[in-house]
Amino acid sequence: MPIPSRSQSVFLMKKVRMPLHIQRHSVMVAKLSVYLGDFLNQNSVRLNLDLLEAGALLHDIAKAEGLATGERHDELGARMLEELGYGRLASIVKEHVCLDAETVTGPVTESLIVNYADKRVMHESVVSLEDRFDDQMIRYGKTEGHRTYFRKRLELYLALEARIFDHLPFGPVDDKLMHISLNGYTRDEWEGYEGR
Repeated sequence: MPIPSRSQSVFLMKKVRMPLHIQRHSVMVAKLSVYLGDFLNQNSVRLNLDLLEAGALLHDIAKAEGLATGERHDELGARMLEELGYGRLASIVKEHVCLDAETVTGPVTESLIVNYADKRVMHESVVSLEDRFDDQMIRYGKTEGHRTYFRKRLELYLALEARIFDHLPFGPVDDKLMHISLNGYTRDEWEGYEGR
């Protein structure tokens, strides 16, 4: 199955009129995913970096539509990409929201890296898992049940983080990792796109 190139991914983002803040978040998730993937590939994990980048750029392709219609954006986005013939990419998009204990203990895949990177990028900044989940708790933890849900999700993501960083020569809050920015990314394809 084909993998959309960076410019094809950006074209799809334009085509669905992805809002600017989601574009910027998606680019940061892609940068972090590829950064981690590159190091993981040097340390015993085998990831397809093109698939990783495309999956990260398009993980929220249906976010705006999902908010408008009430549909789950992961499922809607996966269906969109499946219809376009991007089945491998569709599975990454479908799996970027949920995480369970069985998946955490399985192999490190492109889906897991995009899922993890998405939780590490708050808006367009790389933050710790704790900071990201604290923000979610403040915004959405209206009841004790909600707060318990977020605490359990954080535990799962911390377990995933430990697995990922077992293969890396640096830690989760390494300076280079925490200072990844939008600068210099997709220069040819991205220039002039922001704000459209």
